[in-house]
Amino acid sequence: MPTLRYRCLLVCFFMCCITTAQEDIVQKIDALLEVYDTNDAPGLSVKVIQQGKSIYGKGFGLSSLDYTVKNSDSTVYDFASIAKQFTAAAIWSLVKENKLSVEDDIRTYLPEFPDYGKVIRIKHLLNHTSGIRNYHTLMYLAGFDYESLYYDNNTVLKLAVNQKNLNHSPGEKVSYSNTNYNLLTIIVERISGQNLNDYLKLKIFDPLKMNSTFVRVEHGKPLKNKAVGYKNSKDGFEFSTSNQLSYGAGSMYSTVNDLAIWTQILNEQNSEFKPLADFLKQTETLNSGEKAKYARGLMIDTYKGYEVIGHSGQGYGGRSHLIAIKEQQIGVVVLTNLESINATGIAYQILDVLLDDKNFQNENTINASFEKQDLNNFVGEFKEINSDMTMTLFVENDTLKSKGSLGKMSVALAQFDKNKFHREQSEQVKYDFSPSATHDMIISFGGTPFFFERAKFIDADSVVLNAFGGRFYSEELDVAYRFFVENERLKLSFKGNENVNLKPIQLNQFGNNDRTLYHFIKDESNSVTGMLLSCDGTVKEIVFKKEKDR
Repeated sequence: MPTLRYRCLLVCFFMCCITTAQEDIVQKIDALLEVYDTNDAPGLSVKVIQQGKSIYGKGFGLSSLDYTVKNSDSTVYDFASIAKQFTAAAIWSLVKENKLSVEDDIRTYLPEFPDYGKVIRIKHLLNHTSGIRNYHTLMYLAGFDYESLYYDNNTVLKLAVNQKNLNHSPGEKVSYSNTNYNLLTIIVERISGQNLNDYLKLKIFDPLKMNSTFVRVEHGKPLKNKAVGYKNSKDGFEFSTSNQLSYGAGSMYSTVNDLAIWTQILNEQNSEFKPLADFLKQTETLNSGEKAKYARGLMIDTYKGYEVIGHSGQGYGGRSHLIAIKEQQIGVVVLTNLESINATGIAYQILDVLLDDKNFQNENTINASFEKQDLNNFVGEFKEINSDMTMTLFVENDTLKSKGSLGKMSVALAQFDKNKFHREQSEQVKYDFSPSATHDMIISFGGTPFFFERAKFIDADSVVLNAFGGRFYSEELDVAYRFFVENERLKLSFKGNENVNLKPIQLNQFGNNDRTLYHFIKDESNSVTGMLLSCDGTVKEIVFKKEKDR
């Protein structure tokens, strides 16, 4: 039987090994982030939780270029779409208090909302299966000037109410739309009688001691330790002058320290809030019987054999990413105040450092087996549904590769299951060719799906461009588009956008190389009578009538 002295030595040995391993991880993360350690540019803050304990928390770059203030783990950032899980938490609180049900028809609380003949339920808003069009995309298509015009949640509601159609039937598929969470916010405020910030502060933030987390519900209030958001410009960096005040889908602020507390909630370390974690991670069954991967403000995915819970965010002046892995009690939070810094890429690089450690290797990634398929079955031309983004898949050196219209280089794909591949250098980016009646391929980024169909790209030289000229008007957007031919190219001008170059995609379809698709409609005499406008995969076929038909 070991002596007391022997046991003490053994404990000290293992503690020393753990400390050495953690120091090694810290050094590797430092090496990843050293490029952002600067005194003359914006940057980021990072927090890492391992086995439920903080092992890393640092800031890099400046939170304010005007005052040369350094970023730190207590710097307050706008974390964009990560906000959705907190709005979902407010819904959970109302459900817990029996003030609503996720099965409720949203028109119970939003009676002004259109009746599309199919019930849209609270759960459809939570998991982005409502089919409601994304308001950011609608505003872009209407020529909205974000820099000078004011908008808020009432603006979003009015725009949504004005839409005559949905993208798809409720519950059919996940179609990411910020509008869903602005509508949820309005519902929370109508039921509770409080603004979203006050309600979350009472029910979530204060109990969890997330003292630096809040929703921006008003202008003019000083925000201590706030990072200014920047984007690159030809003269260096510039910051946003947007006058918007919509929130619920975004416009929430926090520190990496506070969000580390939140990862512990997601990892179910707090027994009092375990029902909240269960609620947020609840996925819905789609109409097809398939389980959705988007839960309630959270994306559910697998990475190196582990279930990964998380969400990304991107807005003017910054990007963000949050990851939680319950099985290993891991949390990674990356918040940036420069739009060009890839927070998602950094978060997964840090995750690789943690999971590549021998103590965290998962046997599921080693023992996976499947029957390899003929790569030529996946070769072809594809187009994103409700977008002009195209993708070409081809085989080169016995490797399936993918090249998109928005990418500069092709990427190699590795098969990991039947009909499923992931990028060799980015395992979180997956390609799914499973048979479906509605699409031919899904590309998902950490769980967020983008739907593609097989396409037949048209030869640009065969298109008679003059046939598509004229003015077209949309009641839903209250905007007119003018198409014209100049220098042998079809071009477009509308409010705030002049001389947009278009290129042929498929028969009677053009794109702007920015995920916008213009599908012209012809009558029996082959004359153009209208145009269906789709964009970003989140807005389907807004009707435009040719001017003479108004």
